[in-house]
Amino acid sequence: MRTLTDSTLKNAVKEYGSPLYVFDLDAFHERFDYLKRQVGNEIKVNFCMKTNPFLTQVSVNDTDRIEVCSYGEFLICKELKISPSKLLISGVLKKEEDMRETIEYCKEEGVYTAESPNQVKVMQKIAKDLNLHINVYFRLNCGQFGMDEDTIISLLKSDEFSNINFYGIHYFTGTQKHKLRKHEKEINKLDEFFSRIEEETGKKVLNLEYGTGFGVPYFVDQEETVTTPENLYEFKNLLLNMKWKGNISLEMGRALAFNCGYYAVTIRDVKESAGKNYIICDGGIHQINYDGQLRGMYLPHLRVLKNREGSDVKKHYSLYGSLCTTNDVLVSDFETEEVDCGDIIVFERVGAYSVYEGMSLFLSHELPGIAFYSEEDGLQLVREKQESYRLNTPFMK
Repeated sequence: MRTLTDSTLKNAVKEYGSPLYVFDLDAFHERFDYLKRQVGNEIKVNFCMKTNPFLTQVSVNDTDRIEVCSYGEFLICKELKISPSKLLISGVLKKEEDMRETIEYCKEEGVYTAESPNQVKVMQKIAKDLNLHINVYFRLNCGQFGMDEDTIISLLKSDEFSNINFYGIHYFTGTQKHKLRKHEKEINKLDEFFSRIEEETGKKVLNLEYGTGFGVPYFVDQEETVTTPENLYEFKNLLLNMKWKGNISLEMGRALAFNCGYYAVTIRDVKESAGKNYIICDGGIHQINYDGQLRGMYLPHLRVLKNREGSDVKKHYSLYGSLCTTNDVLVSDFETEEVDCGDIIVFERVGAYSVYEGMSLFLSHELPGIAFYSEEDGLQLVREKQESYRLNTPFMK
């Protein structure tokens, strides 16, 4: 996998301070190209923006559509002036007032998902008011997501939704799936359900939006699994060998973006206590999360960028963040050359979710700056470091 050089990351921290996120846009595009190449031209790839909202505009030329999972994410797209033809409006909660604004913006160019009969009714009402006929995926259930088969069949038999075009089925069951047999089971289920839809309603499923949930390797003892060329070839054949034939779009996020991100922190204190070496840095678990990590038990891909030549003697360290909680363990044990205050530690593979799943407002620490890097444009600051205490301060009269 492509990685940024030590000098680039050092320059980023020197220029913008720490803690800092750096997203390698070239790596993001390369990963997109790789996955699209592996699944082939018959299958489209959509970027799920909740993975990393800062990559939304960057993805426009790579993705077929951008999956938008909240009203706030829609406002980001609107602010960035992203074409409605690029948007798939999804999300569990769709308030009527939010959906009206969204449909007024996207009109018939956007594609929408429906999570419940109530959402279908609301979309029908809005579309009728606006004299539109909108394309809607009916979402097949998994837990709190979507509707069960019988409910979808019932909706398709109804003649109440004249302004709703049944666009297809949307299906997502979870993330970090590392075994193809899970996908095989899901694809077989879809194949059977699509046949049932045609038999019982006379309607054909024209499009499938399938959330892959591909697992990725975060830690040093993990290897790539379902996203190797061999496994992607097998996965593609699972889809293309369905009895059902139609248009397939794969919804991806983690598998597209995980390897393009870096989180840089500065060592602020080094101490020995009861025979154990501790590092305290200016970041913490409120700003970084690896799916599957538990109190720093697993070793993520990281590197130490030293400010000066030091001892070649290696030591074992425990790396802690800046929070007043015993849970703020970034790495419970790792070995490296002796470190000093001011050295930089860079965590890799944090381009997807890791940045956004932490408790960012806990203890009112600052929100890190965010920078982009590309070979063409170099380093660009896209969000300044921001104080968060104002968000935790009540209005007082």
